[in-house]
Amino acid sequence: MSRTRPRGKPLPCIHARQRGAVAIIVGLMIAVLVGFIGLALDLGKLYVSKSELQNRADACALAAARDLTGATPLTVSEAAGFTAGARNLVLFQGKLEQQPGITSTEAVTYTDSLANPFLDRNSVTYPLNTIKYVKCEVSRAGIANWFAQALNALPGTNIGPSTVAAFAVATTTSAQTTCAIPVFVCKADTATPPVPGGYTIGQWLTTKAGTADVQDLSYGGGNFGWADLSGGTSAKDLANQLKGAGQCNLPATGAQIGTTGNKASIADEWNSRFGIVKGSTVGVTDFTGFAYTPTSWKAQSNAYSGTSTDTKGVTQSNFLANRKAYAPYQGDTAAGLTTQGTTASGPTYQAGADRRLVLAPIVDCSPLGTPGAHQVTVKGWACLLMLDPMQKGGANDTVHLEYRGDSSMPGSPCATQGMPGASTGVGPLVPVLVQ
Repeated sequence: MSRTRPRGKPLPCIHARQRGAVAIIVGLMIAVLVGFIGLALDLGKLYVSKSELQNRADACALAAARDLTGATPLTVSEAAGFTAGARNLVLFQGKLEQQPGITSTEAVTYTDSLANPFLDRNSVTYPLNTIKYVKCEVSRAGIANWFAQALNALPGTNIGPSTVAAFAVATTTSAQTTCAIPVFVCKADTATPPVPGGYTIGQWLTTKAGTADVQDLSYGGGNFGWADLSGGTSAKDLANQLKGAGQCNLPATGAQIGTTGNKASIADEWNSRFGIVKGSTVGVTDFTGFAYTPTSWKAQSNAYSGTSTDTKGVTQSNFLANRKAYAPYQGDTAAGLTTQGTTASGPTYQAGADRRLVLAPIVDCSPLGTPGAHQVTVKGWACLLMLDPMQKGGANDTVHLEYRGDSSMPGSPCATQGMPGASTGVGPLVPVLVQ
Protein backbone atom coordinates (compact mmCIF):
# COMPACT_ATOMS: atom_id res chain seq x y z
CA MET A 1 0.00 0.00 0.00
CA SER A 2 1.57 3.30 -1.07
CA ARG A 3 1.49 6.51 0.90
CA THR A 4 0.11 9.48 -0.94
CA ARG A 5 0.09 13.22 -0.09
CA PRO A 6 -3.39 14.59 0.41
CA ARG A 7 -4.41 16.96 -2.34
CA GLY A 8 -3.63 20.66 -1.52
CA LYS A 9 -1.24 20.02 1.36
CA PRO A 10 2.29 21.58 0.90
CA LEU A 11 5.50 19.60 1.12
CA PRO A 12 7.34 19.93 4.43
CA CYS A 13 10.48 22.36 4.25
CA ILE A 14 13.54 20.32 5.13
CA HIS A 15 15.69 23.56 5.47
CA ALA A 16 13.40 25.35 7.86
CA ARG A 17 15.77 24.65 10.75
CA GLN A 18 18.62 26.65 8.97
CA ARG A 19 16.68 29.91 8.78
CA GLY A 20 18.93 32.96 9.92
CA ALA A 21 22.31 31.17 9.60
CA VAL A 22 23.33 33.26 6.58
CA ALA A 23 22.75 36.49 8.48
CA ILE A 24 24.99 35.29 11.28
CA ILE A 25 27.76 34.32 8.84
CA VAL A 26 27.51 37.64 6.97
CA GLY A 27 27.64 39.54 10.24
CA LEU A 28 30.78 37.73 11.32
CA MET A 29 32.36 38.24 7.90
CA ILE A 30 31.59 41.97 8.00
CA ALA A 31 33.23 42.24 11.40
CA VAL A 32 36.33 40.41 10.13
CA LEU A 33 36.48 42.45 6.91
CA VAL A 34 36.11 45.71 8.80
CA GLY A 35 38.82 44.55 11.17
CA PHE A 36 41.27 43.72 8.38
CA ILE A 37 40.48 46.92 6.46
CA GLY A 38 40.96 48.84 9.69
CA LEU A 39 44.21 46.97 10.31
CA ALA A 40 45.52 48.12 6.93
CA LEU A 41 44.49 51.72 7.62
CA ASP A 42 45.93 51.66 11.12
CA LEU A 43 49.21 50.18 9.88
CA GLY A 44 49.31 52.95 7.28
CA LYS A 45 48.80 55.50 10.04
CA LEU A 46 51.71 54.00 12.00
CA TYR A 47 53.89 53.97 8.86
CA VAL A 48 53.27 57.69 8.31
CA SER A 49 53.99 58.37 11.98
CA LYS A 50 57.23 56.39 11.73
CA SER A 51 58.34 58.44 8.70
CA GLU A 52 57.53 61.70 10.48
CA LEU A 53 59.38 60.57 13.60
CA GLN A 54 62.41 59.64 11.48
CA ASN A 55 62.42 63.12 9.96
CA ARG A 56 62.29 64.54 13.47
CA ALA A 57 65.18 62.37 14.65
CA ASP A 58 67.28 63.20 11.55
CA ALA A 59 66.77 66.95 11.98
CA CYS A 60 67.58 66.72 15.68
CA ALA A 61 70.81 64.76 15.13
CA LEU A 62 72.08 67.00 12.32
CA ALA A 63 71.41 70.18 14.31
CA ALA A 64 72.99 68.79 17.46
CA ALA A 65 76.07 67.57 15.56
CA ARG A 66 76.51 71.04 14.07
CA ASP A 67 77.23 72.38 17.58
CA LEU A 68 79.73 69.72 18.63
CA THR A 69 82.49 72.31 18.81
CA GLY A 70 84.69 70.81 21.49
CA ALA A 71 84.39 74.08 23.41
CA THR A 72 80.67 74.81 23.40
CA PRO A 73 78.74 73.19 26.30
CA LEU A 74 76.63 70.19 25.36
CA THR A 75 73.59 72.10 26.55
CA VAL A 76 73.90 74.21 23.38
CA SER A 77 74.06 71.14 21.17
CA GLU A 78 71.15 69.48 22.97
CA ALA A 79 69.01 72.60 22.70
CA ALA A 80 69.78 72.92 18.99
CA GLY A 81 68.74 69.31 18.47
CA PHE A 82 65.46 69.65 20.34
CA THR A 83 64.65 72.92 18.58
CA ALA A 84 65.28 71.57 15.08
CA GLY A 85 63.45 68.33 15.82
CA ALA A 86 60.41 70.18 17.15
CA ARG A 87 59.90 71.78 13.74
CA ASN A 88 59.03 68.33 12.36
CA LEU A 89 55.55 67.54 13.65
CA VAL A 90 54.29 63.98 14.05
CA LEU A 91 50.98 62.17 13.50
CA PHE A 92 49.91 63.94 10.32
CA GLN A 93 51.80 67.10 11.27
CA GLY A 94 49.82 67.53 14.46
CA LYS A 95 50.98 69.23 17.63
CA LEU A 96 51.36 67.05 20.70
CA GLU A 97 48.99 69.14 22.80
CA GLN A 98 46.31 68.51 20.17
CA GLN A 99 46.61 64.73 20.54
CA PRO A 100 44.90 63.50 23.74
CA GLY A 101 46.37 60.35 25.21
CA ILE A 102 49.66 60.60 23.26
CA THR A 103 52.88 60.60 25.27
CA SER A 104 56.30 61.61 23.92
CA THR A 105 59.90 60.80 24.82
CA GLU A 106 62.94 62.47 23.26
CA ALA A 107 66.60 62.13 24.16
CA VAL A 108 69.94 63.43 22.89
CA THR A 109 73.04 61.41 23.80
CA TYR A 110 76.75 61.57 22.92
CA THR A 111 79.80 59.38 22.42
CA ASP A 112 83.38 59.62 21.20
CA SER A 113 83.16 56.37 19.22
CA LEU A 114 80.41 54.21 17.79
CA ALA A 115 81.96 51.34 19.73
CA ASN A 116 81.26 53.12 23.04
CA PRO A 117 77.88 53.70 24.70
CA PHE A 118 75.92 56.90 24.12
CA LEU A 119 75.49 58.98 27.29
CA ASP A 120 73.29 61.96 28.09
CA ARG A 121 75.00 65.29 28.63
CA ASN A 122 74.88 64.95 32.43
CA SER A 123 76.53 61.53 32.35
CA VAL A 124 79.18 62.16 29.69
CA THR A 125 82.69 61.36 30.89
CA TYR A 126 84.45 61.81 27.52
CA PRO A 127 86.46 65.05 27.07
CA LEU A 128 84.37 67.53 25.08
CA ASN A 129 86.93 67.79 22.31
CA THR A 130 86.75 64.02 21.68
CA ILE A 131 82.96 63.76 21.32
CA LYS A 132 82.22 63.01 17.65
CA TYR A 133 78.76 61.46 17.51
CA VAL A 134 75.31 62.48 18.68
CA LYS A 135 72.20 60.31 18.75
CA CYS A 136 68.61 61.54 18.84
CA GLU A 137 65.88 59.10 19.92
CA VAL A 138 62.20 59.99 19.66
CA SER A 139 58.99 58.04 20.30
CA ARG A 140 55.24 58.43 20.52
CA ALA A 141 53.15 56.12 22.72
CA GLY A 142 49.40 55.76 23.18
CA ILE A 143 48.57 56.02 19.46
CA ALA A 144 44.96 54.82 19.26
CA ASN A 145 43.77 52.62 16.41
CA TRP A 146 40.98 53.72 14.14
CA PHE A 147 39.42 50.37 13.25
CA ALA A 148 41.65 47.54 14.40
CA GLN A 149 39.94 47.39 17.79
CA ALA A 150 37.02 45.77 15.95
CA LEU A 151 39.14 42.61 15.93
CA ASN A 152 38.92 42.57 19.70
CA ALA A 153 35.48 41.01 19.18
CA LEU A 154 37.25 37.83 18.15
CA PRO A 155 38.06 35.40 20.97
CA GLY A 156 41.56 35.85 22.42
CA THR A 157 42.22 39.14 20.60
CA ASN A 158 43.35 42.25 22.48
CA ILE A 159 44.66 45.10 20.31
CA GLY A 160 45.57 48.24 22.24
CA PRO A 161 47.24 51.61 21.48
CA SER A 162 50.55 51.49 19.62
CA THR A 163 54.04 52.94 20.12
CA VAL A 164 56.31 54.18 17.33
CA ALA A 165 60.00 55.13 17.72
CA ALA A 166 62.93 56.28 15.58
CA PHE A 167 66.57 57.29 16.07
CA ALA A 168 69.38 58.93 14.11
CA VAL A 169 73.13 59.32 14.65
CA ALA A 170 75.11 62.20 13.14
CA THR A 171 78.67 63.50 13.11
CA THR A 172 80.64 66.13 11.19
CA THR A 173 82.91 65.58 8.22
CA SER A 174 84.87 67.67 5.73
CA ALA A 175 82.98 69.26 2.87
CA GLN A 176 83.28 67.87 -0.63
CA THR A 177 82.34 71.10 -2.40
CA THR A 178 82.87 74.56 -0.98
CA CYS A 179 82.93 77.95 -2.65
CA ALA A 180 85.49 80.67 -1.97
CA ILE A 181 85.98 84.27 -3.02
CA PRO A 182 89.14 85.13 -4.99
CA VAL A 183 91.23 86.77 -2.26
CA PHE A 184 93.86 85.24 -0.03
CA VAL A 185 94.74 85.69 3.64
CA CYS A 186 98.38 85.65 4.66
CA LYS A 187 99.37 82.98 7.15
CA ALA A 188 99.76 84.96 10.38
CA ASP A 189 103.50 84.44 10.77
CA THR A 190 104.09 85.53 7.16
CA ALA A 191 101.91 88.66 7.28
CA THR A 192 103.38 92.17 7.27
CA PRO A 193 103.97 92.69 10.11
CA PRO A 194 103.83 89.12 11.49
CA VAL A 195 101.05 88.29 13.96
CA PRO A 196 102.55 86.32 16.87
CA GLY A 197 100.22 83.58 18.04
CA GLY A 198 98.00 83.85 14.96
CA TYR A 199 94.82 85.78 14.26
CA THR A 200 92.08 85.90 16.84
CA ILE A 201 88.44 85.28 16.00
CA GLY A 202 86.77 88.61 15.38
CA GLN A 203 89.98 90.32 14.26
CA TRP A 204 89.68 92.66 11.28
CA LEU A 205 92.01 92.07 8.35
CA THR A 206 92.74 94.78 5.82
CA THR A 207 92.74 93.99 2.11
CA LYS A 208 93.29 96.05 -1.01
CA ALA A 209 96.02 98.71 -0.58
CA GLY A 210 95.56 99.40 3.11
CA THR A 211 98.56 99.48 5.43
CA ALA A 212 97.06 100.71 8.69
CA ASP A 213 95.86 97.40 10.10
CA VAL A 214 97.55 94.12 10.96
CA GLN A 215 96.86 92.42 7.63
CA ASP A 216 98.48 94.11 4.63
CA LEU A 217 97.99 92.35 1.33
CA SER A 218 99.77 95.02 -0.72
CA TYR A 219 103.30 93.83 -1.42
CA GLY A 220 105.91 95.30 -3.77
CA GLY A 221 105.98 95.12 -7.54
CA GLY A 222 102.23 95.19 -8.06
CA ASN A 223 101.51 92.09 -5.99
CA PHE A 224 98.15 92.15 -4.27
CA GLY A 225 95.97 89.76 -2.34
CA TRP A 226 93.80 88.56 -5.18
CA ALA A 227 93.80 84.85 -5.90
CA ASP A 228 92.00 83.53 -8.95
CA LEU A 229 91.17 80.03 -7.73
CA SER A 230 90.09 78.82 -11.17
CA GLY A 231 93.53 79.34 -12.71
CA GLY A 232 92.61 82.46 -14.69
CA THR A 233 94.49 85.74 -14.58
CA SER A 234 92.07 88.44 -15.70
CA ALA A 235 89.90 90.81 -13.68
CA LYS A 236 86.90 89.38 -15.52
CA ASP A 237 87.60 85.94 -14.02
CA LEU A 238 87.69 87.44 -10.53
CA ALA A 239 84.55 89.47 -11.16
CA ASN A 240 82.61 86.40 -12.27
CA GLN A 241 83.60 84.55 -9.11
CA LEU A 242 82.47 87.45 -6.92
CA LYS A 243 79.19 87.99 -8.75
CA GLY A 244 78.47 84.27 -8.96
CA ALA A 245 78.76 81.49 -6.40
CA GLY A 246 82.51 81.85 -6.08
CA GLN A 247 85.04 79.18 -6.91
CA CYS A 248 83.61 75.85 -5.79
CA ASN A 249 86.29 73.46 -7.06
CA LEU A 250 89.03 74.45 -4.65
CA PRO A 251 92.74 73.93 -5.20
CA ALA A 252 94.35 71.43 -2.85
CA THR A 253 96.57 72.36 0.06
CA GLY A 254 100.04 72.96 -1.32
CA ALA A 255 98.80 74.36 -4.65
CA GLN A 256 100.28 77.59 -6.05
CA ILE A 257 97.86 80.48 -6.57
CA GLY A 258 97.98 84.23 -7.11
CA THR A 259 96.87 87.02 -9.44
CA THR A 260 98.80 90.29 -9.46
CA GLY A 261 97.41 93.80 -9.62
CA ASN A 262 94.97 95.98 -7.70
CA LYS A 263 91.88 94.91 -9.71
CA ALA A 264 89.84 97.96 -8.66
CA SER A 265 87.62 97.31 -11.68
CA ILE A 266 85.83 94.51 -9.81
CA ALA A 267 84.40 96.82 -7.14
CA ASP A 268 80.88 96.57 -8.59
CA GLU A 269 80.91 92.77 -8.36
CA TRP A 270 82.25 92.88 -4.79
CA ASN A 271 79.57 95.39 -3.82
CA SER A 272 76.78 93.31 -5.37
CA ARG A 273 77.02 91.01 -2.34
CA PHE A 274 76.05 94.02 -0.22
CA GLY A 275 73.02 94.77 -2.37
CA ILE A 276 74.70 97.82 -3.90
CA VAL A 277 73.89 98.00 -7.60
CA LYS A 278 75.93 100.15 -9.94
CA GLY A 279 75.50 100.19 -13.70
CA SER A 280 74.50 96.82 -15.13
CA THR A 281 76.15 94.73 -12.42
CA VAL A 282 73.53 92.67 -10.60
CA GLY A 283 74.27 89.69 -8.38
CA VAL A 284 72.69 87.78 -5.52
CA THR A 285 72.93 89.88 -2.37
CA ASP A 286 73.40 88.74 1.20
CA PHE A 287 70.49 88.81 3.65
CA THR A 288 71.90 92.13 4.85
CA GLY A 289 73.98 94.81 3.20
CA PHE A 290 74.80 96.75 6.38
CA ALA A 291 78.47 97.77 6.18
CA TYR A 292 80.95 97.68 9.05
CA THR A 293 83.66 100.32 8.88
CA PRO A 294 85.63 102.32 11.45
CA THR A 295 82.82 104.89 11.07
CA SER A 296 79.88 102.55 11.65
CA TRP A 297 81.58 100.04 14.02
CA LYS A 298 84.00 101.88 16.26
CA ALA A 299 85.20 98.71 18.04
CA GLN A 300 86.77 97.50 14.75
CA SER A 301 86.45 93.86 15.83
CA ASN A 302 83.78 91.15 16.15
CA ALA A 303 81.12 92.79 14.00
CA TYR A 304 79.74 89.27 13.53
CA SER A 305 78.21 88.94 17.01
CA GLY A 306 79.72 91.65 19.19
CA THR A 307 78.62 95.09 20.38
CA SER A 308 79.82 98.55 19.38
CA THR A 309 78.78 102.12 18.61
CA ASP A 310 79.35 104.38 15.65
CA THR A 311 81.48 107.54 15.79
CA LYS A 312 78.46 109.41 17.18
CA GLY A 313 78.07 106.98 20.07
CA VAL A 314 74.93 105.31 18.68
CA THR A 315 74.76 101.57 19.41
CA GLN A 316 74.82 99.53 16.22
CA SER A 317 73.39 96.08 15.48
CA ASN A 318 75.88 93.32 14.74
CA PHE A 319 75.87 91.20 11.61
CA LEU A 320 73.73 88.42 13.07
CA ALA A 321 71.05 90.89 14.18
CA ASN A 322 71.08 92.76 10.88
CA ARG A 323 70.92 89.54 8.91
CA LYS A 324 67.87 88.48 10.89
CA ALA A 325 66.25 91.87 10.19
CA TYR A 326 67.27 91.93 6.48
CA ALA A 327 68.88 95.32 7.13
CA PRO A 328 69.90 97.08 3.89
CA TYR A 329 73.13 98.95 3.22
CA GLN A 330 72.85 102.06 5.37
CA GLY A 331 74.10 104.42 2.68
CA ASP A 332 77.43 106.08 1.94
CA THR A 333 77.05 108.91 4.45
CA ALA A 334 76.32 106.66 7.44
CA ALA A 335 78.99 104.16 6.40
CA GLY A 336 81.59 106.82 5.65
CA LEU A 337 82.10 105.47 2.12
CA THR A 338 81.63 106.58 -1.46
CA THR A 339 80.25 103.68 -3.47
CA GLN A 340 77.98 105.79 -5.68
CA GLY A 341 75.68 102.78 -6.04
CA THR A 342 71.97 102.20 -5.50
CA THR A 343 70.84 100.20 -2.46
CA ALA A 344 68.65 97.17 -3.16
CA SER A 345 65.04 96.99 -1.97
CA GLY A 346 63.90 95.09 1.11
CA PRO A 347 62.45 92.10 -0.81
CA THR A 348 65.81 91.69 -2.57
CA TYR A 349 67.55 91.12 0.76
CA GLN A 350 64.80 88.79 1.94
CA ALA A 351 65.39 86.67 -1.16
CA GLY A 352 69.16 86.74 -0.63
CA ALA A 353 71.62 84.09 0.53
CA ASP A 354 74.71 83.66 2.72
CA ARG A 355 76.95 85.83 0.55
CA ARG A 356 79.17 87.59 3.07
CA LEU A 357 80.31 84.61 5.15
CA VAL A 358 82.92 83.28 2.76
CA LEU A 359 85.95 81.04 2.41
CA ALA A 360 89.39 82.24 1.35
CA PRO A 361 92.73 80.43 1.14
CA ILE A 362 95.35 80.94 3.83
CA VAL A 363 98.70 81.24 2.06
CA ASP A 364 102.41 81.61 2.78
CA CYS A 365 103.08 85.27 1.95
CA SER A 366 106.85 85.06 2.41
CA PRO A 367 107.62 85.33 -1.35
CA LEU A 368 105.60 88.55 -1.60
CA GLY A 369 108.12 90.57 0.36
CA THR A 370 110.20 91.23 -2.76
CA PRO A 371 109.15 92.94 -6.01
CA GLY A 372 107.94 90.84 -8.92
CA ALA A 373 105.08 88.60 -9.87
CA HIS A 374 104.82 85.70 -7.44
CA GLN A 375 102.48 82.87 -6.66
CA VAL A 376 101.94 81.64 -3.13
CA THR A 377 101.29 78.27 -1.49
CA VAL A 378 97.88 77.34 -0.07
CA LYS A 379 98.21 76.31 3.58
CA GLY A 380 94.54 76.06 4.54
CA TRP A 381 91.17 77.80 4.36
CA ALA A 382 89.76 80.60 6.48
CA CYS A 383 86.17 81.53 7.26
CA LEU A 384 85.73 85.28 6.77
CA LEU A 385 83.03 87.92 7.01
CA MET A 386 82.96 90.55 4.26
CA LEU A 387 82.61 93.76 6.25
CA ASP A 388 82.36 96.66 3.82
CA PRO A 389 81.88 97.56 0.15
CA MET A 390 84.69 98.67 -2.13
CA GLN A 391 85.56 102.14 -3.31
CA LYS A 392 87.67 102.95 -6.32
CA GLY A 393 90.99 104.74 -6.19
CA GLY A 394 92.66 107.07 -3.74
CA ALA A 395 93.29 106.43 -0.06
CA ASN A 396 89.80 105.07 0.53
CA ASP A 397 90.10 101.87 -1.49
CA THR A 398 90.65 99.66 1.57
CA VAL A 399 88.13 96.97 2.47
CA HIS A 400 88.06 94.74 5.52
CA LEU A 401 87.45 91.08 6.23
CA GLU A 402 86.74 89.71 9.69
CA TYR A 403 88.53 86.52 10.63
CA ARG A 404 86.10 83.89 11.93
CA GLY A 405 88.61 81.07 12.36
CA ASP A 406 89.82 78.17 10.29
CA SER A 407 87.00 76.89 8.10
CA SER A 408 87.35 73.35 9.47
CA MET A 409 87.22 74.52 13.08
CA PRO A 410 84.28 73.08 15.02
CA GLY A 411 81.66 75.78 15.44
CA SER A 412 82.77 77.75 12.40
CA PRO A 413 79.90 79.84 10.96
CA CYS A 414 81.00 78.57 7.54
CA ALA A 415 80.41 74.99 8.67
CA THR A 416 77.17 74.54 6.76
CA GLN A 417 78.73 75.38 3.41
CA GLY A 418 79.37 72.54 1.00
CA MET A 419 78.46 68.91 0.54
CA PRO A 420 79.93 66.19 2.78
CA GLY A 421 82.35 63.64 1.46
CA ALA A 422 85.82 65.17 1.01
CA SER A 423 88.68 62.72 1.50
CA THR A 424 91.34 65.44 1.70
CA GLY A 425 89.98 67.25 4.77
CA VAL A 426 89.87 70.55 2.88
CA GLY A 427 87.14 73.03 3.70
CA PRO A 428 84.64 73.44 6.51
CA LEU A 429 83.01 70.69 8.54
CA VAL A 430 79.42 69.82 7.70
CA PRO A 431 76.99 67.63 9.66
CA VAL A 432 76.17 64.24 8.16
CA LEU A 433 74.03 61.27 9.20
CA VAL A 434 75.83 58.00 9.85
CA GLN A 435 72.95 55.87 11.18
